[in-house]
Amino acid sequence: MKKVVCAKDVETLIEQGKKTLYVDSNTILTPSAKDAAKLAEIEIFEGAPRQSACESVSAPVSCEGAISSDLIYSALKAMYERGMLDTFLKELTRKGLCSEAVGGGKIVRGKSVEMEPFDTGASGAKACSREVIGEGDGRIHSGFFEIDHSRFEQDFACEANCHLLEGTLNLTINGQTVAVETGDVFYIPAGSKVVWDAAGKARLFYSRFPQSKG
Repeated sequence: MKKVVCAKDVETLIEQGKKTLYVDSNTILTPSAKDAAKLAEIEIFEGAPRQSACESVSAPVSCEGAISSDLIYSALKAMYERGMLDTFLKELTRKGLCSEAVGGGKIVRGKSVEMEPFDTGASGAKACSREVIGEGDGRIHSGFFEIDHSRFEQDFACEANCHLLEGTLNLTINGQTVAVETGDVFYIPAGSKVVWDAAGKARLFYSRFPQSKG
């Protein structure tokens, strides 16, 4: 005998706070039940309910306070219908790096950039960097570079243009040293041996040009 699901059954689901209704080939869903489900934004799925993460493990696991996948789906669906999902996704990625495609190009929101540790090769030297325009964006690779009260050497395999955004530093290129101040722009040729020396914290933006292979 087939099971009949009516509007009363849907009301029970609403009272229980559920947002999904599973039906199979042995279930008859009345028109009133369909209308009630649609009005309450209850999703109707064919087949058996999917196991939650707590049900799929063999060892007992407490699900107290857990958020079900159905609830997450319903929330995202509601945000999409209200035109809020794009904004939410942009905010979600803002911590690491927020970028947007513009007319075939790309814009990176500077305030969204989180720096990553840079291996200086020198004990105690502190620096960090983050490439924001790189492979897949074009032949120019650009990003931010910070030196924090440190001095270290670096071999440049490619040529680069740099713009000092904050602080000051002493820069040595192939044995010649120059004092660089905030706002200065400098060029480093490929194959150079560079010494970075910052008495305080220096932050710069660079664009490097990787050498073509072959």
